[in-house]
Amino acid sequence: MKRVFAAGLILALIGGVGAGAQPRAGGASATLYELPGFQGRQVTITGPTADLGDWRFNDRAKSARFRGRWRVCEHDGYRGRCQDIGGEVADLTTYGLFGQISSLEPAFGGSGPTGGWDRPGRESRGVEGARTVFFVRPTVDGLDLAAGDTGADRFCRRQGLGRAVWFDSSERAREALGPDGQIVGRTTVIRDLLCRRY
Repeated sequence: MKRVFAAGLILALIGGVGAGAQPRAGGASATLYELPGFQGRQVTITGPTADLGDWRFNDRAKSARFRGRWRVCEHDGYRGRCQDIGGEVADLTTYGLFGQISSLEPAFGGSGPTGGWDRPGRESRGVEGARTVFFVRPTVDGLDLAAGDTGADRFCRRQGLGRAVWFDSSERAREALGPDGQIVGRTTVIRDLLCRRY
């Protein structure tokens, strides 16, 4: 019995499992805080976490510090509305995720800046129709796309499709990929993008 406990404790300390675990040197980490302004109880996550309930931190985070980029989702199992976030966020209201994070994982591409439009990267998957393909939240390397016809058309062409037929631009993001491959701050972003198949 003592050996099992000791082995579990060693694995927890080495693997970064458990509340208050320290991030591995050079790796991605997300420290979530129970109160705004990096206050209150905290937990540090160093890898994919499908259910923050396992950490007793489901829907509790009100501020966070991210090392690298992280995909943060409002439901367990990486479901519901998800956003890619990096850096320090003193109040998660900025992202509409105040007390609503249930799962998170390191976003593709690590902590470096995006390679822009010309570099291959992980992208949103579309839902195919007879003449169009629909993207709920189009991203390139985990970054939202700044709203505008140029960005919408460019995303569609990058997928091997025709021009954009329609998109919504009623949401804002803290940062997004601009039409020339640059990262732009606080801007409206593309949602519900519909691309022609040909």
